[in-house]
Amino acid sequence: MIKKFKLPKGTQDHLPDDCFSKRVVESKLMDCFKFYGYSEIESPILERYELFDSGVGKVELNKLFKVTDVDGDLLILRPDITMPISRIVCTKLQDSQRLCYLGKSFSAIENEGKLREFTQAGVEIMGEQGDNIDVEVVMLAIKSLLAVGLDDFQIELGNVGFFKGLLDAYDVAEEDRDVLVNCIESKNGIKLFTLSDEMDKHMLDTLARLPMLFGGEEILQEAQAMCLNAQMRSAVDNLKAVYAGIKSLGYEKYVTFDMSSVGKMKYYSGMVMRGIIKNLGRAILAGGRYDRLCDAFGKNIPAVGFAIGIGYLTRALDNQQKLIKSPKVQVVVGYTPANMSLAEKKVQQLLIQGVNAKCTFATSKQDLVKVKDTLKAQRGIFFGAKEEEV
Repeated sequence: MIKKFKLPKGTQDHLPDDCFSKRVVESKLMDCFKFYGYSEIESPILERYELFDSGVGKVELNKLFKVTDVDGDLLILRPDITMPISRIVCTKLQDSQRLCYLGKSFSAIENEGKLREFTQAGVEIMGEQGDNIDVEVVMLAIKSLLAVGLDDFQIELGNVGFFKGLLDAYDVAEEDRDVLVNCIESKNGIKLFTLSDEMDKHMLDTLARLPMLFGGEEILQEAQAMCLNAQMRSAVDNLKAVYAGIKSLGYEKYVTFDMSSVGKMKYYSGMVMRGIIKNLGRAILAGGRYDRLCDAFGKNIPAVGFAIGIGYLTRALDNQQKLIKSPKVQVVVGYTPANMSLAEKKVQQLLIQGVNAKCTFATSKQDLVKVKDTLKAQRGIFFGAKEEEV
């Protein structure tokens, strides 16, 4: 096949029906965010490479789409929107902000069917910390998924401090931590077993238990018993406080715990969260606390937030038969130039009556028939020499 007819790997076209459903979902999410006091912000798709080449926000070069500017500077297509928002807050806004966004991000690596161009909607609470703020962001995650019609989902909570504290307790070298993070995140017990000759056996036995620490409130009691230092105890106390806050609001049925959820450990600093739904195979929502991200700009601004993958969310809604589909066009209205205002008035009347009507620039009955057939409308109305002709 000629290449010009093929899409680049990891990209997709959105046809009219898909766009309708996608826009409905996006609109409901943004309305929910704004209802709870979040202000919309937008950053450019293009960023300087240096933005993602330092601190806890560093991204491996092979994961980035790279573009050379006319002056030779290396630019990238943003891999996420959190880092650009941190840049904006540190350089152009006051430290304390509640912000929301909707936009595209990019990943140069295609794996397990993950798109390389994807749309995300999310929120960031900048400049505030504490258990009550963590409760707020988890509640907003729950409310936003409910707002789009999803009801069968779970928000999995963890805290990277529990895992970091465990590694600190056994004095694990920095170069070994990424290996262990990958093992735990992939729940790869076999890989942990192969490391048994290189690392402390008691530590590996404890790590192997982490993927089993998954479930309801009782999991926190088991985690409490495993604590070896103040950092681990603080992580469990945070999750207990967050759960208590959510329970007091009556939304505890949407929350579970996964003590093996460590995410991008360098990126996150405390509570982490994932939105999970059956039969999808991917998290539809991910986020957490990242109090050190603004260090790259010379500022100490605590922050917490989450991002929702619009593609995964629409797929989940479709699986639950909750996705709002494009309504069928019932009536199309055409007109001669002299009767445009009559035609527009007719369409307005039909819309008020609950009829899905469309105005068209078809200026003859023959053209109107073509439009009617294209849109698969039930009938057409034409304003010509006669005032109204069906």
